[in-house]
Amino acid sequence: MRKLHFSNGSPFARKVRIVLHEKGLDYERDVQDRVRPVEEIASLNPALAVPVLVDRGLTLSDSDLTLFDSDLILAYLFETYPENAHDAPRDPPLAPWMARPERRWEDARTLAAIRALADSVVNLRLMGRDGVTPETSAYMARQAARVQRCLDWLEARAAPEGFAPGWFSAMDIAFLCPVAFGERRGVLEWRGRPRLEALFDRLQARPSVAATPVDGVPPKEG
Repeated sequence: MRKLHFSNGSPFARKVRIVLHEKGLDYERDVQDRVRPVEEIASLNPALAVPVLVDRGLTLSDSDLTLFDSDLILAYLFETYPENAHDAPRDPPLAPWMARPERRWEDARTLAAIRALADSVVNLRLMGRDGVTPETSAYMARQAARVQRCLDWLEARAAPEGFAPGWFSAMDIAFLCPVAFGERRGVLEWRGRPRLEALFDRLQARPSVAATPVDGVPPKEG
């Protein structure tokens, strides 16, 4: 049995939750929607962040495996549990890989750009709550500029059907989660990019996406 430590609002944890849903993998939920105390999370992740997945092994002889970092967890899930849930959508199906074997480095580059986007969106949200904004901080202005540059770069490379047409890919999931988070929290203006909008809006009806809404911390006021 697996156990996932996460917060409902985390876009990084949502990536993992979507894949767990797509693969029909049950898991115990350890949910904390505020920042966890250092002493609580330190034994699970030296980076002091969620999500953390504890997999208790495929057999009784297996030892527990504790994984942190959402991309690492996704890579593990794709490799260890290659089958999707029997009722998972097949149009398109969940991709069986993080990156297409024939386009490995192209897709890895896309994932890296999306990760930079996600990190900056979360920084804008968390530091903005303490009054540090792009208007008051050169560092935060850089974060805001990075978000827009990454979105423009992704718009030029996306198709309305996704970053790997014919598949529901890790790239699609990785893009969806921080954009939904930033829009919900009121720290991200991104619309007006037709390819990304078409992809984002189409994914909202997917069962795994609908089952993992952006909950937790209320949206930013104003």
